[in-house]
Amino acid sequence: MTETCKICVTGRDGWEQETLEAHIAHEHRDEPESVEQVYPDLYDPIFVEERYWSTEEDVEEDPTVDRDEGATSTGVDDLAGSAVGKKWFVLGVGGAGNHIVDAILLRRNTLSEENEDRVHIWDAGLADATVLNTNVAEIEETYYAQVEKGYNRHDIVANCIIGQGAHNYAGAGHRWDDGRDFALADFEDDGNPFQERWDANPVDLRDSQAIMFIHSVTKGTGCGSTPVIADMLRERVLDQDKVVGKPIFSSVVIPSEYASQSGRAKVNGVLGMARIADSVDAIIPFDNRKLRDATRDIKPRIHDIERYNPPEYTDLNKPLVSFLEAFTMSSIPQVLDQDVDLAIRGEVFDPADSFRPVQDKYPYDPDREVDPAVVLAPVLGKIHASSFDRSKLQMLARKALFQNKLADFDPTTAWGGTFLVYGPEEKMASLAPLLDDGVLRDVLGGPDFLDRESVSGVGTVDVNTHRLVTPYLDDVYLWGTLWNPEMPSLSEMYEHALTVKQDGNSQLSAGIRDEWGRVEALFDCLGRENMP
Repeated sequence: MTETCKICVTGRDGWEQETLEAHIAHEHRDEPESVEQVYPDLYDPIFVEERYWSTEEDVEEDPTVDRDEGATSTGVDDLAGSAVGKKWFVLGVGGAGNHIVDAILLRRNTLSEENEDRVHIWDAGLADATVLNTNVAEIEETYYAQVEKGYNRHDIVANCIIGQGAHNYAGAGHRWDDGRDFALADFEDDGNPFQERWDANPVDLRDSQAIMFIHSVTKGTGCGSTPVIADMLRERVLDQDKVVGKPIFSSVVIPSEYASQSGRAKVNGVLGMARIADSVDAIIPFDNRKLRDATRDIKPRIHDIERYNPPEYTDLNKPLVSFLEAFTMSSIPQVLDQDVDLAIRGEVFDPADSFRPVQDKYPYDPDREVDPAVVLAPVLGKIHASSFDRSKLQMLARKALFQNKLADFDPTTAWGGTFLVYGPEEKMASLAPLLDDGVLRDVLGGPDFLDRESVSGVGTVDVNTHRLVTPYLDDVYLWGTLWNPEMPSLSEMYEHALTVKQDGNSQLSAGIRDEWGRVEALFDCLGRENMP
């Protein structure tokens, strides 16, 4: 088969050069960004090492030599503007994921417009964000397409569609298997849309600290496509020679009201959770009912969200974005510019610190085919107080773990958790003696919350606490993820799917049976009774 350049779609017989590398170096010297996106492994050899320039004139004509003209560079001086070390590359898959990416971008814009130095949380934390969908009209309505990228419908099809050419771009409905097949079509015959067309620069994906997928699990695209995309991301984009692979997260939205009415949504929810659990390291489930409850207390300013998010999700996405903002802040306590007195400082925990401690607690089975992701139940509470004692910490913990938990779960069934307390300097100074003495850890592990003393034997319920000073806040916040608790909404979906599997004789039942090994692997890790 004739080798073809994926940038100009010209075959070898149309090149003046003998090799693809030489062809790109000579014919695409004015398109360094395209080369970086489509052939990232060739960028340094061609533009930095100048390995394929054959004459002195070629070197002098290299557009990247004059760095003052805005050329691309991979030098250390340019790292502040690159994805290197930034926390997340965010991919919003399907309608729910697209809308949440919009909310993140609009939150970043709001902080910038209001001259809030906290915008550097996103500047330093967001390597990039993109949206993917099978429904072109749904993307067309987004802030991402209309403003961030300025895309028309043709641009959307070229840059954001899953399964290009495999369907009519009207969505996957509620068929998770269609969403799966659309995504698989993109990777047939060694295709790689990450390099060839999606708004997901492989260099930035590799340079970020972690990948965050955001999607729903009860419809078709987010449920069916995301696991395929996550698997292919590991296989065809991320470095395979690393000692430890890049952490991949999934923020999953569970629309509780819809799921309670639709058997298909319950089945999709179980299969979607189980399939993504086999493809990522950690899942953060958000329950729409709990997000709605939290909006009374957690309501960040996000300008224009009403314009780009559906009315029913406008408020629900605000506490979700606040949770992700705190998670992003947790590993960037740095001053990006010496003239900026942001001064977020304190203890740092990397993305993997949120899930790696609990992986050691998983049962050891050398024959296990599926090693499911850790489920991280999200909480975010705040308290407005001028002084602090044990009772105030108990109040803060109660607000986070009960009033403002962002998914439905029982804290006393969790295997432990990771927590971050943050607030303005003067209030964190007041809290310091309590934190140093382990009072917050004792409160969180007490009988009213994680009840860690109820566990006997070699197993332990670990409570890890961290702290940050975050200027320009009035309140003290408690952010947390609790590991693998029992979750009633998921249990209800599981019981329904089990009934359909056992008693049904339909295509839906057959689909459940095909995936049941993954389902059991995930649900066998939920709840403290499953902790060795």
